[in-house]
Amino acid sequence: MNVKVSNAFQREGDKITVQGKVSDESGMEMPGVLIRITGTGEGTSTDASGNYSIQVSPDAVLIFSFMGYESQEIPVGSRSEINTVMAEDIGQLEEIVVVGYGVVDKKDITGSVNSLRSRDFNPGVQMSVDQMIQGRAPGVQVTQASSEPGGGISIRIRGASSITAGNEPLYVIDGLPITNFPAPGSAVDANPNPRNPLNALNPEDVESIEVLKDASATAIYGSRGANGVILITTKRGNRGKMKVEYNTYVGMQEVARKLDVLSAPEYMNFLNDLRAESGGNPVFTQEEIAAIGNGTNWQDEIFRTAPVQNHQLSFSGGSSDTQYYLSLNYMDQEGVVINSGAKRYTARINLNHTLDRFNFGLNLNTSVLQDNYVPFGLGINAGAGVIATALQMDPTMPVRNPDGSYSESNIVDLDNPVAIANTIFDEAETNRVFGSFFAEYSLTDNLKAKVNFGSDRQSIRRDGFVSKETKRGQLSNGQADIAQQDRSNYLAELTLSYDKEFEGSHRLNAVAGYTYQEFNGRGFNAGARNFPTDAFFTNNLSAGEQEQYVIGSGRFKNQLLSYLGRANYSFMNKYLITAAFRIDGSSRFGEENKFGYFPSLALGWRLVDEGVVSNMDLFSELKLRASYGVTGNQEIGNYQSQVLMGVTGDAIFNKSRNVGIAPVRLGNPDLKWETTRQVNVGLDYGFLEDRITGSVDYFVKNTNDLLLFLPIPRTSGFSTSLQNVGDVRNSGLEFLVNSHNIVGEFNWSTTFNLATVRNEVTNLGPLNRILQGGIRFIDQFSILEEGAPINAYFGYQVEGVFQSAEEIANSAQPNAQPGQLKYRDINNDGQINADDRTIIGSPFPDFTVGINNNFSYRGFDFSFFFDGSYGNEMLNFTRIDTENPIEFRRNRQDYVLERWTAENPSSEQPSFRSNPLQVNSRAVEDASFLRLRNLRLGYSFPRLQSRLISSLSMYLTGQNLFTITNYSGFNPDVSVLGTSNLRVDYNAYPLAKIYTIGINIGI
Repeated sequence: MNVKVSNAFQREGDKITVQGKVSDESGMEMPGVLIRITGTGEGTSTDASGNYSIQVSPDAVLIFSFMGYESQEIPVGSRSEINTVMAEDIGQLEEIVVVGYGVVDKKDITGSVNSLRSRDFNPGVQMSVDQMIQGRAPGVQVTQASSEPGGGISIRIRGASSITAGNEPLYVIDGLPITNFPAPGSAVDANPNPRNPLNALNPEDVESIEVLKDASATAIYGSRGANGVILITTKRGNRGKMKVEYNTYVGMQEVARKLDVLSAPEYMNFLNDLRAESGGNPVFTQEEIAAIGNGTNWQDEIFRTAPVQNHQLSFSGGSSDTQYYLSLNYMDQEGVVINSGAKRYTARINLNHTLDRFNFGLNLNTSVLQDNYVPFGLGINAGAGVIATALQMDPTMPVRNPDGSYSESNIVDLDNPVAIANTIFDEAETNRVFGSFFAEYSLTDNLKAKVNFGSDRQSIRRDGFVSKETKRGQLSNGQADIAQQDRSNYLAELTLSYDKEFEGSHRLNAVAGYTYQEFNGRGFNAGARNFPTDAFFTNNLSAGEQEQYVIGSGRFKNQLLSYLGRANYSFMNKYLITAAFRIDGSSRFGEENKFGYFPSLALGWRLVDEGVVSNMDLFSELKLRASYGVTGNQEIGNYQSQVLMGVTGDAIFNKSRNVGIAPVRLGNPDLKWETTRQVNVGLDYGFLEDRITGSVDYFVKNTNDLLLFLPIPRTSGFSTSLQNVGDVRNSGLEFLVNSHNIVGEFNWSTTFNLATVRNEVTNLGPLNRILQGGIRFIDQFSILEEGAPINAYFGYQVEGVFQSAEEIANSAQPNAQPGQLKYRDINNDGQINADDRTIIGSPFPDFTVGINNNFSYRGFDFSFFFDGSYGNEMLNFTRIDTENPIEFRRNRQDYVLERWTAENPSSEQPSFRSNPLQVNSRAVEDASFLRLRNLRLGYSFPRLQSRLISSLSMYLTGQNLFTITNYSGFNPDVSVLGTSNLRVDYNAYPLAKIYTIGINIGI
């Protein structure tokens, strides 16, 4: 602290006028510094030049405070001029937590909030922000729908609260709630997996992420807070000279796991055995088998070692009144499957400027994303994707024929997987600009008014082209499609904030405001078939056959109007109360139910400041929290409360075209908000001088008035109707422990988190159960039933394999054959049919866990991070497809070589004769896993003397290095149905091991 004083002063009664200037350690003036008179709540703040003036008593003590700087207490005495220098307080910055519409000291938090800084993020290759927190926060389950570069992410915070409405959290970037719409679906049905919309934000621009979990923390967001809120704060500039940083890494990727498939001789012998079992002649001679070699492993043909690179250049700094941060980023991640990958170009600018009592800010992000999809999806035979065909294609076939053309199977109607990847093109480009501008004015020293305007605009074009070189292309004689989407989101907010400390150790912080947000979208698609050549790609649709032109368009609009308020009150800094209230109006509901009301109340008691606890000299923090609140869900799509008209017929009559217009959806004007009521009890602790810190939380979430599609009589003209019916309950425990195990020149710290969630449907209204789920040729493989989790797997329970005809004769499956699966007769009626289906698994884990260890010694640092889940199941639809009765598509090694035969009658692996395609307990597999997600070794060069370089560090990272699991597929932590609660693995894009080397340079 540096204080300059003057002994001369002027008296005005019992008061004196004290003036001065406040600056930082570099000598720059500091506007906006709060100067308070201890014990009175009175005060002032510095102007744009860092000057202040205040009238005080000679015996007063002035407190100088500014976020991120050490507070100073200075007695006035006889001085009329007090100039002071503020020193940065890194520890204080770490204790500031962003909450909805404001910030708060960590010690004053009354809700359940996990705050993550850059040191907590997952290192290495991260295309999106949500990948950075995977496994890092208790109660936050992050699952990638597809492991392809930029693949979609699904997040569940404290379980799934809804069945039909959305379960994804709300994302707020620098105060702007964003819309998380993915790119339009594949124009050629090549790849339905959505990319992650958050790919538009460069992860290296992120300063901190707060995860708001309980209703006290999320109720300020009302109708959008039922599934939790993720607040993302990007980096800001600081006072001082310009700082230039260049960060880069390059790396290689390889498939983390391949599935064992038959070699060509094994496949040929297998087919011969099957023919022999049925009394037929061999398919292949022994000479042909001996001459074939190992044949073609189609996985080796479609998988590759893929490069990845990233380059980041940033500039930051500022004066006492203006601070800036500017970044440019380029990332290129090729996929481990040929002809797949993603590129990103981003630019960001953050500006803050102070002028007298005004504070202005601009946060602007622009990006271009270029996605190269590879065909996946749920198709069969000639419509199947790369992975499906690679696992089923005949290993005796070469990739190309002697004339250079792609080979085709003469036995099975499958495309060559290499041809699929190279001749079916599916590309998308997304241009997105989002950001916000705010202006804040200090009406008084304690009262501020703020206006905030935000916008999020994106334009997406997706091109699909199917060459005639593939069987799929031959069916349509070439196919080209284009899909275009434009989406926009506009935000306008006005808020008032009040912060004052009163006599008697009372402090009140409050915010009230009004927000309006409007969402618009429009789309257009066109396509053609029967092209004379492949040369046009999608650039000349008119070259296709006119009679096969396809065209479509659409548009939507919805609005949110909200009023909000929150008050934080503390007494003696140890008794805390937080109350929040929000009123939301949504255009998605009927006239009588457009508005919803969402209150919350939270209490906190800092036991550490009570005499009994403080005298123990053990705890550095001990705070008890309890909260209750109501949040809502309106993520049901647009116009669900209204009757929707559409085209229902198209016919030629009297040489003219006649198009029919009729209702295509049954409206429900009585629709209302889905509401979630949540109770949370938590304890924050720290002891041994903060060597060990953490928290424990118990929560119960009850969601009522579920927005659910119910079956209705088909005489209405429709099969379902969206109604408010049913309840769901989520409850669980969350644990977080941070420990500094060794402190000194050698440091070792550990972070451990564990969470349990129990999900249960508690009410379905008039129905006993609802069957859901459909994929390809199988429908209704999940169930909604009271007492069971949402979308529990529903199918047949396997009891083994029939070993003999005698066993079959005494069973409920008299038409079975030896080697066929034996199912449990659930209802004991002596026969196996659809009534014998039962719950055979849950998509929700019993618990999730994450553990990170950091080590440092001098300039070296080393860390490794494990995460995992236990107790959840996955529907392995790839297994169902691979075990289907078509004998020529049998290529999985374990399924074939270990199968039941007359010579191997004790095997529990069934034969392939007469095995029906259906969901059973063998296909619903245990998907528990423990994964080494990240490993990092780095070195920072100390005491650099170069005039050009101020800092230099290098590092090596490894990601997804190994996974411990019993799951038989590529990856137990995936779901091809995206954000749905139905977890299904069907030929999903495989996980990659990633190795990178990087360097960070500061100038």
